[in-house]
Amino acid sequence: MPAVRHEIVTVKGEVTAWRSLTGDGWGVGQMRTVDGLVPFTGKLLARVGDTVELQGTWTEHDRYGRQFKVRTCTVARPESSEGIVAWLASTLPSVGPGRAQALVDRFGPGLWDVIEQRPHELAKVDGITAARIEEICHAYYEHRAERDHMITLRGWGLTDNQIARCREVWGSPAVIVEHVHANPYELCQYVYGFGFKRADLVAKRAGLPHDAPERIVAGIEHTLEQAAGGGDCFMWGKALQREAAKLLDVAPELVAAGIRAALGDRRIAKHQARYYPRRLDEAEESCALRLRAMLARVRSAEVIDLASRRQAKG
Repeated sequence: MPAVRHEIVTVKGEVTAWRSLTGDGWGVGQMRTVDGLVPFTGKLLARVGDTVELQGTWTEHDRYGRQFKVRTCTVARPESSEGIVAWLASTLPSVGPGRAQALVDRFGPGLWDVIEQRPHELAKVDGITAARIEEICHAYYEHRAERDHMITLRGWGLTDNQIARCREVWGSPAVIVEHVHANPYELCQYVYGFGFKRADLVAKRAGLPHDAPERIVAGIEHTLEQAAGGGDCFMWGKALQREAAKLLDVAPELVAAGIRAALGDRRIAKHQARYYPRRLDEAEESCALRLRAMLARVRSAEVIDLASRRQAKG
């Protein structure tokens, strides 16, 4: 039977509950929409109280019924009173539901402007001391910076699932942005699910030049890996230069410089005119060492056996 295709739809609302169940950010939650409460599952980099726009599909679970399966999530700053209260209580230090409600009662949706432009006015709410104002502002700007970094990563074409995998490697969105901006092709090296072509799209959106050295070295590695996938453990130098130049759409002279750089950084290996992916060269060397060790043990056993026989005859 052909697979059932689920239509991708968009659902907008406010996150009212969220529980992460795995280390990569997958979990279950609930959101309030104009049509009522919607249960959802997926990887969501959002907080209770956030206003979100989810893209995904409707599914039917045997136990939990109709659910929305999230593919992507876009987060906006909460604007409703209930959303602001929930966000404050779940995000800011020293602010529980009661104090969050008091802040909203005092400032309403303009609370964000107060925090950003006139934070001293927060002291008009009972229990908000100068020290707490400092804590609140620090947490708010930290979260806003994280949101801005998320927007940057999504602008570079990374999905929430991909960002979640990046977080497993590098932690915070700020560090992910730092790594991807410096060298998008690190995605190929360290993050599961990224190959050269996918990282190349990210690099283009992030503004990396077409002939950047990082791109050329990554393309050379990819060319060798493609050959390995076809059954060739190595490529001759001229073939590698020709195929990599075709893949990258750059001059062969730039590829030649990239090959020298990749060798210098031990990203690839060379034996005479043969070029290998680093992993295959290391695997071959490891096999050779193990074979030598096995042969040495066999020779040692033969020597011992011969000595024993001589001793028995004597």
